[in-house]
Amino acid sequence: MPTISLILPAFNEADVIARAIDEADVALSQMSDAYEIIVVDDGSSDGTASIVRQSALLNDHVRLIEHSPNQGYGAAIRSGFAAAENELVAFTDADCQFDLTELDRFVLLSDRYDIVCGYRIDRKDTSLRCWYSKVYNLLVRRLLGVEVRDVDCALKMFHRDVAKELRITSDGFLVNSELLTQAKHLGHSVVEVGVSHRPRLLGESTVSLRHIPAVLTALLRYWWNEVQFPRTSLTHKRADIENAARLGVVFTRDQWLQVGLLFLAALFMLTNLNYPLIDRDETRYAEIPREMVATGNWLLPQLNFQTYYDKPPLLYWLCAICYKLFGVSETSARLVPAVAALATLASTMFFSSRLFGKRIGLLAGVVLMLSVGFAFTSRYLLLDGVLSLFVSLSLFTAYEAIRDPVCGRKLANSATYFRFRRIGDVQLGWWIASGVCIGLAFLTKGPIAVVLWLPPVMVMTWLSDAHARLRWWHYGIIGAVATLIAAPWFILVHQRDPSFLIEFFYKHNVARFAGEFHAKPFWFFIPVLLVAGHPWSFLTIPYAKFLFGGGEAERKRRLPAVGYLLLWSGWCFTFFSLSRCKLPTYLLPAAPALALMMGHYLDAVLRHGGNLSRYFFARFWSARIATATTCFAGVAFVLFVMIATRSATMVLFGWAMFWTCLTMSSLLLMTDRSQAKIAWASSSVVAFLFAVMVMHQIVPDYSRSRTLFGDTSPLVEQLPTESHPAIATVKHEFSGVPFYLDRNDIPNFLNLRGEGLSDFVAIHGSAVLIVDDQVEFEALRKQLPSDSRLAEIGRRGAACIYRATMKPPVPRIAKAAKSSDR
Repeated sequence: MPTISLILPAFNEADVIARAIDEADVALSQMSDAYEIIVVDDGSSDGTASIVRQSALLNDHVRLIEHSPNQGYGAAIRSGFAAAENELVAFTDADCQFDLTELDRFVLLSDRYDIVCGYRIDRKDTSLRCWYSKVYNLLVRRLLGVEVRDVDCALKMFHRDVAKELRITSDGFLVNSELLTQAKHLGHSVVEVGVSHRPRLLGESTVSLRHIPAVLTALLRYWWNEVQFPRTSLTHKRADIENAARLGVVFTRDQWLQVGLLFLAALFMLTNLNYPLIDRDETRYAEIPREMVATGNWLLPQLNFQTYYDKPPLLYWLCAICYKLFGVSETSARLVPAVAALATLASTMFFSSRLFGKRIGLLAGVVLMLSVGFAFTSRYLLLDGVLSLFVSLSLFTAYEAIRDPVCGRKLANSATYFRFRRIGDVQLGWWIASGVCIGLAFLTKGPIAVVLWLPPVMVMTWLSDAHARLRWWHYGIIGAVATLIAAPWFILVHQRDPSFLIEFFYKHNVARFAGEFHAKPFWFFIPVLLVAGHPWSFLTIPYAKFLFGGGEAERKRRLPAVGYLLLWSGWCFTFFSLSRCKLPTYLLPAAPALALMMGHYLDAVLRHGGNLSRYFFARFWSARIATATTCFAGVAFVLFVMIATRSATMVLFGWAMFWTCLTMSSLLLMTDRSQAKIAWASSSVVAFLFAVMVMHQIVPDYSRSRTLFGDTSPLVEQLPTESHPAIATVKHEFSGVPFYLDRNDIPNFLNLRGEGLSDFVAIHGSAVLIVDDQVEFEALRKQLPSDSRLAEIGRRGAACIYRATMKPPVPRIAKAAKSSDR
């Protein structure tokens, strides 16, 4: 006969505890000669402990454990497990709602199973409480993967060694879910058996509606820390740190490969930048800093020499500095996004190496560099590239500040670690660096810097038990640092123009979020993300299985850092999806986080080369489909350019043949599964060639075919620019016109109606008008003086070029001669 320990947690159960002890004593005496009844009085104030103490004097099988003050249901079970001495350990509530004679079935089943769980056959609680229980059980099964129909049935039996192995960290009602989840992860066998349930006749239940929020919160945090991104995986990470010292050669090799990747990225990003600027974004963001240099006014951004309050000035300052150093040119302007992209790539590999190791850092760098969206914006003059750099740095450094200091060390074979003074659990140096980056991001694009930073950091520190607990003064420190950097410019501009703050914060932030500009549907970023993430988008389905699957191997690889990256990228996607104003480049700040997540997953995929069945879809089919898609896209791009430009140069013909051959080869390789080990390597090479063709051939050719006054434009020869003609732009910014002509006297008439355009032509007598091609000829002519002529010079890109001239006045002598003739 096995020996049994029965635990009865009790809180203010004076009315029923004596009966509970008696029923337990009768039931256990029929099953075993050696048993004990452990009553855990959890800080009762009604005399429960006194009653148990008297029972213990009369019955040697009864033991009392007292908590003072009340610590919670989980704490009572934990104390009972610690005190249990017999082979089998069971627990039930002290409210007499179970017939303990049914424990004999539990004892029989314990011969074959590690844990025996009861489920209530005919539950005698209220309908509302039964409904709450069904919802809770559903959540537990979905979130924790516990395959038990009645998780919180308070009648369970464990083998003692199993009970000692399980960790109970919860002090509340989550204890049943916690025990069964751990049992599943440890591989213990569990069986269910139906039990009778009796109505509660004495005492009062301690469960009420006010406990629901606390229970759901505890369930969410437990799911995050133990199932989704388990804290136990940090133990494996520390083992990796120790192994890294013994694998110094491998990590050194990966480090040199990272350097090589940066060199290759520099060649891709920093060369061949001198093709004409593309209207409208590039010309605008290149002209604003040119006007800064021309006027000497670096405080107020100006476009067409009118104040431009859409965005803060950091990008313009950086471009203006490049103009001062290297002269005004397309290359100088594009150096800013190219260097920002290169810095983003380097920082992504650096922090990825600190979080996961240098091999994953290298893979993350490859993923980021070859992603279509990042490759395109790395050579395109936009605010989003600089914003992405500082937002990603702010989030990387914030994580370094709050994460486990043991795993915050570099994983390289080096004795030098980044260590900073800690304030509480936060590393001050990294925390201040995060504030600096927030301030710089704020100076790049405004309050979006704070919006993208705050929720991931707050949620991570609230959810994760492995990270620092932030207080209000932590946020005060980072807010003060960011304010010191960003606030001076806003204050100085406000002193110049009191209307600036309202126009900037409301019109260009709040109103933009509400959809005043670029309104798009909610689902807009789903296809954008898939296209921008190519070729890695084809890992979406297997990665989702890895990220949310219940497999034990996958669960152990999901470090808490992956959870942080998920919060970062997920919040970025969600926020911009909620905003009605949408542009594809808005998702760029999420790119480093997504690259780290995919690099971390690729490491798992590529390491299991010996086991072809595991990760085979991600390792082979995803790679081959991605390669074929890239090849098809290459053929389509070339054909589109040929048709759109009506030209078939030898270069384009060569690219067309090249991609056609690669397409056929990629289709043939799909049948050769023996080459699975190089599938993603070949896919990466093809993706790089595609990026080179598009960014170094197609995009420059496109910009040359549409530029108004770049070196390749025929308008340069058609207009007598040496005679300094009067020029105006109409209904469109056409910022490239003053940029390329290096003139500060070209007005812009965004509104066709009004006297401004008519007066301009009348004053100068002859003027060149560069007009949006959507404006009809007659509509333009009606806005000019009645005694003017309008003639079309040509069309180029999105512009129609006209010459407007005043008709010469008829001399009075000629008029008199005509009168005398009559």
